[in-house]
Amino acid sequence: MLNRGTTAEPPTLDPTLGGGTLAAPIIADLFSGLLDRGPDGALVPGSAESWSISEDGRTYRFRLREGLQWSDGRELTADDFVYSYRRLMDPATASRLVGVFYPIRNARAVLSRDKPLEALGVSAPDARTVVFELDERTPYFLELVGNLRVAPVPRHVIEAEGRGWTRPGKMVSNGPYVLTGRVPQSYLRLDKNPRYFDAGAVRLDQVFWHPTQNLATSFSRFRAGELDIVLNFPPAEIDWIRENMPDALHITSNLGVYFLVLNTREPPFDDVRVRRALSLAIDRDAITDRLLRTGVRPAYGFVTPAISEYDGVQIPERELPFAERQAKARELLAAAGYGPGKVLQVNLAYDTNEENRKIMVAIAAMWQAVGVRSAITDVEFRMLNRMVRTRDFGVARWFYVAAFDDPYAMLQLFLSDNPNNWPGWKDPEFDRLMAASNTETDRAERLALLAEAERLLMAAHPVVPISYYVGRRLVGPRVNGWIDSPRGPPLSRYLWLE
Repeated sequence: MLNRGTTAEPPTLDPTLGGGTLAAPIIADLFSGLLDRGPDGALVPGSAESWSISEDGRTYRFRLREGLQWSDGRELTADDFVYSYRRLMDPATASRLVGVFYPIRNARAVLSRDKPLEALGVSAPDARTVVFELDERTPYFLELVGNLRVAPVPRHVIEAEGRGWTRPGKMVSNGPYVLTGRVPQSYLRLDKNPRYFDAGAVRLDQVFWHPTQNLATSFSRFRAGELDIVLNFPPAEIDWIRENMPDALHITSNLGVYFLVLNTREPPFDDVRVRRALSLAIDRDAITDRLLRTGVRPAYGFVTPAISEYDGVQIPERELPFAERQAKARELLAAAGYGPGKVLQVNLAYDTNEENRKIMVAIAAMWQAVGVRSAITDVEFRMLNRMVRTRDFGVARWFYVAAFDDPYAMLQLFLSDNPNNWPGWKDPEFDRLMAASNTETDRAERLALLAEAERLLMAAHPVVPISYYVGRRLVGPRVNGWIDSPRGPPLSRYLWLE
């Protein structure tokens, strides 16, 4: 029995809705897509045993393993994958990252209700074959298929149970584990799934996930042996950990960025001068080097340097001394009409977490130094997610972890028609550059197009990057099979205890 810690109660265990959220590691224990992730995070065959790609790069055919079953014993077929992709793109589902799958033929038209779900370019010519047709060549499409947002979901259970289909006793999955118990804010119990196609290689009988928002509590439980793995810990403890339990400490880069999202649909954040001033007034180096001190890097661009072969774009002012950046911020605010006679008021929301609180307090103090007043509000992550999705915010603490190792994975968030364009910023030239990157066959030229798109994004400041994430884990001595990877912590199926 493995005890894993997670930083918050998962908002949902539905793969279509929970991919890319704090629920993702748990969902990864419960479901298997066409492609999966290996121990090191690389793509490996999942429910599909093989696949082929057409010469023009626009048709993908996946061959399912023979004898696949749901955890309730029902046969799992290619039709289940077709249903799952249609459900993902159904506007009624409101999946938070449908924009990632726009390359699929007619995806945009289906999402806008201009075409029926049946027009989506996913089909099942027979029970073991899934075919994707794309609108255009998409060099990273296999990475998309390997993402758990498109794990199959059981139509027969969803239609019978509705939203309650993910409750223990009702939930049916196809991965290495099944959900057998759940106590909110306490634990989720997962038992080994004997019907998983590779059940013989799964060495853990049970996995308990323990949501703990308070990092100090999580750290104390790890020290007491109650948790075998925690995915974060209080930054102030880093020196003690390095001195007293260095073997437990695992710090590695990953594909995520910590940032503020500004609601550009509403004043004052519809003014680029205000957005730029707020960005310039933040001393990212002080936050990462003096406040956190855990290996995170200051972020002056949006795309993390952990993305392979991409140099990225940084705001030009990074090279200026911080005092000069502050002076420039004051000038921009004055030009926008703010000053002692009219103080800029900012509502800053973040999800409850001690580390987040320290960062937000530091940012508020930095803004105050240039004449900006901040009202800081802490809420549960579920509420913050609702606020951002419903556009009911001014400035919000947010994060994003790339679904695949390519700059497009991060930049596509800001396409004009992406429903997850959280700040509401739109730029036709940005859209043009992003589209051109998908048809460019020369790798260097393609990356140059993406860099130009990021340059436009950073000049507009709809988001304020703060730091690039690192994986900051504690792994107990009885856990074996752990491999550090930029793609995230290993799945439970690859671990064992001694």
